[in-house]
Amino acid sequence: MRKFLVILAVFLLASTVYAQSPASGVLSVHFPPNSADLRAVSTDQAIANLLAFTQIAKLLADNPQTRVLIDGHANAVLGTETEEMEMLRPLSQQRAEAAASFIIEYFHIDQHRLIISAAGGAYPVSTRDGSLNRRVSFTIIRN
Repeated sequence: MRKFLVILAVFLLASTVYAQSPASGVLSVHFPPNSADLRAVSTDQAIANLLAFTQIAKLLADNPQTRVLIDGHANAVLGTETEEMEMLRPLSQQRAEAAASFIIEYFHIDQHRLIISAAGGAYPVSTRDGSLNRRVSFTIIRN
C-alpha cells in the first residue's frame, strides 16, 4: 500500500516537475557506480529517478501508439576496447533492462513498447562528473 501511495504522489507531481539531467537536458535515470541496482541510490536520487519513470509511464499511458527506446550508459574510466566490451556494454545492458523491468512491473506497461539498447561508454554527457554517465536515457518513438 505504501509503495502505491508513493507512486501515486510522484505521478501527481510529474505533471508539473520535469526530471531532466542537468548536463544533457534529456530525461534519464541514474545508477550507482558499477551497478544496475535502482535501490542502491540516495533518497534524493531515488525520488528523481521515480519522477523520470513516472513521466515516461504517463507519456506511454496517454499515447498508446508510442514506444520508448531505453538506452543504457556507463562511465568509461580506461577508454579501452576491452573495458568497453567486457565491462561497459554488459553493465549498460543491465541498466536498460533494470529500467524496463521497473516500468513494466510498477506501471504495467507492455514490454513490447520498450526497446532496450546498450550504449556502453560511447556517449558520455560529462567528462568531469562520471556519475552523470551512469544512466539510462529515454527516446520517444512515435508511430
